Amino acid sequence: MPVSRIPATHRLIKQISRQISLSAVKLPLMLSLLNQVINSGGNFVVGVYLARSLSLTDFGLYGISFGICMLYVGIGNAVLLTQMVVNMPDKPESSKEGYAGRMLLGALMLGAATLILVTLGALTALMVQPDWKRFSGIIAAVALAAVAFLGKEFLISYAYMRRKETLALLVSTVSVGILCSGLVIEFLAGIELSAQNVLLLYASAAAAGAAVGYWISPISIGSGAQGLLQDLVEAWRHGRWALGGVTVTWIQAQTYTYVLAVFLGPAGVGQANAARIFISPFSFLIPAINQVAIPRLADLREKDPARMLRVSILLTTGLVFFTLIYSAILLDSADFISTLVLGRRDAGIQSLIPIWCIVLVVQMGLTGGSALLKVMRRFRILALINVPSALAAIATAILLIQELGPRGAIWGTVAGEAVLTILIWREIHHARNDRN
Repeated sequence: MPVSRIPATHRLIKQISRQISLSAVKLPLMLSLLNQVINSGGNFVVGVYLARSLSLTDFGLYGISFGICMLYVGIGNAVLLTQMVVNMPDKPESSKEGYAGRMLLGALMLGAATLILVTLGALTALMVQPDWKRFSGIIAAVALAAVAFLGKEFLISYAYMRRKETLALLVSTVSVGILCSGLVIEFLAGIELSAQNVLLLYASAAAAGAAVGYWISPISIGSGAQGLLQDLVEAWRHGRWALGGVTVTWIQAQTYTYVLAVFLGPAGVGQANAARIFISPFSFLIPAINQVAIPRLADLREKDPARMLRVSILLTTGLVFFTLIYSAILLDSADFISTLVLGRRDAGIQSLIPIWCIVLVVQMGLTGGSALLKVMRRFRILALINVPSALAAIATAILLIQELGPRGAIWGTVAGEAVLTILIWREIHHARNDRN
């Protein structure tokens, strides 16, 4: 790091330490970062392996399928997981484990309903068009992976909410270990690599991690469903708006994927996703920070709302600052890193990396604000302000892709994230003025 940046870094860390008890969050944050190194790091390694092994078309198909899984996880997160995190501080200590068990039961019911609906939909489609049978394998893999992902994410969210960071670490370790072992076995057995096989491995690994986490945790879904309906109604009251926000956010985040798929086919998606791999290591920070920050911000909601706001602002400032440093290092050594990661030089992929760095910086700018609005239960506002940002992403991507190709689609993501960041912090500013 250049000498000129060191004093600025020290000042920033000093400011953060004044607002946050670093001794209290040091171990949880370290465990959360380690969890992300294992969880997201495993996904990163798998992504690099797939980018090197699959054609751009197959890698694009995998990216589209994985995006659908993330939409499902986002829906479950909005309706159940996030609601559990922001509502649990208001529950009596003696009833928190029972509350978590009922919410897990709700997640399992959602998963069962999803698998039934997908099965019925697939059977209906086959009766109408028998030729679609060739898609049945990938559809089943996506459905199973999505449901398993949500189960794993539930146990991890519960662990952070209850300050059981080692449980989250165990769930991730089991999941990533099984995934990587499965890929090694397939390679040694000479099994042809495909998006379908990888998704099935993901499903098995996530399900195993969730099962181990449930077995070790004090949660029990067999203790009775009394109060389940009341808890689900409470979750739906804010979750319906969070659901709308997640859906629109997914449309915004995945606009580049589907615009590229329409205009350039899966190969265009594969190229964009291959370039996105290079910002993935720093993206680990987003869930790691949120998993630690949101429960603690929720605790400050009633105790010290002014401090809650200061912590959120400092958190965002720190994330943007370190993202700029990461981006500068990445771009300065892009040729070397690209050859190291992909095993080849690809000018088309390398030309997309700077735009993804801009996306990353803007995303870090909205992370703290988005977390704060969730803690403040402003889910309706989040849903509404996501609409113009999604429209900006879609319009920009469609307009620019015809001139710039894949770069234009990713600039659409930049436009959407920038609009969302401005609207989120404007809303926080208005909320602060109203409070004063």
